[in-house]
Amino acid sequence: MTDDLRTDSELVSSARQGDLRAFEELVRRHSAGLFAFIYRMVGNRDDAEELAQEAWVRAWQGLKGFKGKSGFKTWLFRIGINLAINFRSRRKVHEELSEIMPAGAENEPGTIYQQRVREELVKKALQGLPPAQRTALVLSVYEGLSYQEIARVMGKSVRAVDSLLVRARWGLRQILEPARKKGLI
Repeated sequence: MTDDLRTDSELVSSARQGDLRAFEELVRRHSAGLFAFIYRMVGNRDDAEELAQEAWVRAWQGLKGFKGKSGFKTWLFRIGINLAINFRSRRKVHEELSEIMPAGAENEPGTIYQQRVREELVKKALQGLPPAQRTALVLSVYEGLSYQEIARVMGKSVRAVDSLLVRARWGLRQILEPARKKGLI
């Protein structure tokens, strides 16, 4: 059976036995999601790339200790959360301009500018949330995880995740209200 047809748990089992190709397949499957998640947590591409690489190193080193009580992705994202939170507590986050997809010919410069302003406002608003709220919101909205999956990743109860998401959404509304009143959002 080729690696791309195997489940994560089968790949983890093989990787524990020293099968580098199995681990490479796990990296291929989850790198983009892990990077995007960490990027939304720290707000800087270079820092996110470095932290994602560190997460993969730690995952490889800790693979033998992975008990499989949760999915591999959940465990990997937990490593990413810990690294991002530790990073933010150690260093001030560097701001960078939002990167957007190149606009098609049908988009006017004013529309592109408004889109960039909105993206930057939302990015800054996310950075203004407490880490646990930001984590829960990013996992829910951007990663599409269920409350149960978020609870496992964050090591919290489903009820706590629900509370974090309610507070995160309320906090975003409060942070973005002045921009909404100005018509920027």
